[in-house]
Amino acid sequence: MIRPAVVLLALATLPVAGAAQDPVPLYPANYDVLIENDQVRVMDFRLRRGDREDFHSHPAHVLYVFEPFRIRFRFPDGRTGMREVGAGEVLYSEAVTHSPTNVGDSDAHGILIELKTPAAKQAMRDATGSPDDVLTAVTFIQGREGKGTEVKRELLSLTAATRGEAGNLRFDLYQSVDRPDRFMRLEVWRDARALELHKATPHLKASFERRKNEGWMTEITRWERVPEERGEQREALVSF
Repeated sequence: MIRPAVVLLALATLPVAGAAQDPVPLYPANYDVLIENDQVRVMDFRLRRGDREDFHSHPAHVLYVFEPFRIRFRFPDGRTGMREVGAGEVLYSEAVTHSPTNVGDSDAHGILIELKTPAAKQAMRDATGSPDDVLTAVTFIQGREGKGTEVKRELLSLTAATRGEAGNLRFDLYQSVDRPDRFMRLEVWRDARALELHKATPHLKASFERRKNEGWMTEITRWERVPEERGEQREALVSF
């Protein structure tokens, strides 16, 4: 059974995906918070040419565009969209979860204003779901010695189809530095049902069959985020 200790570090550094994944700590170079209070968060936003951000969420927001941009968006349900705007335009969006890629010829740059009104917060919850349902799966794959290139090719062939599944929020492959025939997949799913639906997809079933025929081992482990203690609970612990 494959149980590399490095998974603990990997999970510790994995951004928490799902219901309210905040892009600011994930991409501090892209979001410079200028002011934040109970009503708004105002940021200087920049997405450099060719850069991509993984899935994250915004409440209802307004963007004032400094530099023209062309951005392709992916959404959790598998849809994609393209947005091309000019300098000086003002854009409004309801709460959204997306993954943007700058496919234009220049950096995207603007002032992003996120709203924190009660209506905006409720819309954010409606758009992203409950954080308690998000499930992380860590899959270990062990190929035969000297077959690392073949294993990697097989595993990468699943990436596009899986990221297009409605319930998938993250699907990244890692290869061992010391043992190139060992791989680890970090997956984040909207809920447990989304993972079960993934297991039933034709592309994954076909991949499992090929791995079995080649004698490769696969182990899927499931992880849930441990919620942080509430303020009053922390105070009670300190008091005692």
